[in-house]
Amino acid sequence: MNAQRNLKNSPILNLIWLLLIVASSSIGILAGVIYILAVTNVQILSWSIGYVLTSGTNETIMGPCLTAFIVCLVVFVACMLKNVILKAIKR
Repeated sequence: MNAQRNLKNSPILNLIWLLLIVASSSIGILAGVIYILAVTNVQILSWSIGYVLTSGTNETIMGPCLTAFIVCLVVFVACMLKNVILKAIKR
């Protein structure tokens, strides 16, 4: 129980969790917005992001954006369940 409390209150571990939360949420929101713009066929998106990054259209960026969104969502949920994960590891 004491080892779990030490892990829970560790400043280095909490900093890592905080950085993961911030990175996953910001990247996930950006990927989600780009995906929504691609799905709704916003033409400025295909002229800028789609053309510059992939030399293609909205369809070429939908897959990677959806993948990035799902990965970021999983990381964010894992970070929110930090205490549950630490309990499971210490058992």
